[in-house]
Amino acid sequence: MMKRLLLVLWMLSASALAYAEGELTLKVMAINPSKDQTQQAEVKAYLPKEIRLDDVLERGDLEVAYDNQQGAYFVHGQYDLKPGETLEREIQIRDVWRIPDEELESLRVEAVKTAALLVNTDFQERVDFLKTVIDAKLSKITERQSLPAASPDRHISKYRENLALLESVKQDMLLARSLLAQAKPKRSLGAIWKLFVGIVLFLGLLGFGSYVIWQTQLKTATATTFGTESVLEPEVRGGQRREAKEDKPLNPDDIQRIIKEGS
Repeated sequence: MMKRLLLVLWMLSASALAYAEGELTLKVMAINPSKDQTQQAEVKAYLPKEIRLDDVLERGDLEVAYDNQQGAYFVHGQYDLKPGETLEREIQIRDVWRIPDEELESLRVEAVKTAALLVNTDFQERVDFLKTVIDAKLSKITERQSLPAASPDRHISKYRENLALLESVKQDMLLARSLLAQAKPKRSLGAIWKLFVGIVLFLGLLGFGSYVIWQTQLKTATATTFGTESVLEPEVRGGQRREAKEDKPLNPDDIQRIIKEGS
């Protein structure tokens, strides 16, 4: 019963933390309530899971070990307590329960740049909303970290809440990056008119070029036709003269010549 009582007192005192900027001090206590017997007390207390071995700045005569099943470090030691004796020890640990300001600012700047890149795209309104949400979450984290904690327990609790909020910000940024990969720029009214005028001019030039080619081909075909007629005309006319010559009536001299040639 006494050993159990000592352990309960130890656990309650382990939750009583002293807070200082940049570090936390964990105070442990064990009491031997017997007025006439010396008691041996085995002290064992787990450190917060965020603490690593190099975060333990001062531990006195306590030993530090790691529990694989719990996934956390703990301090431990054995002491002989005289009747009515109280044991007190302090463990100084680094304050690791703070998100770096540089990380918050980096996410804030990335959100601004991403929103700027999505201006005049189909996703502009959506990314503007995401940027507003991200700014609000980051501001909330910054505000929480700027205020002094009421107690070390509350300080650690706020950190874990901020960590969950930071994870939410990263998910929002992941969505914003995916929008950036899908984005296609919107065409402004001026750009649409420029595109329309360009198409009209192109079609006009195309039509004019076709007209010029058609005129050139037409002139070539006409010249070829007239040239053929001029070449054939003498032959046609010559044939007409021959036909006219054959139709001319025979005179007496021609008859006599034909008879002589026949004989």
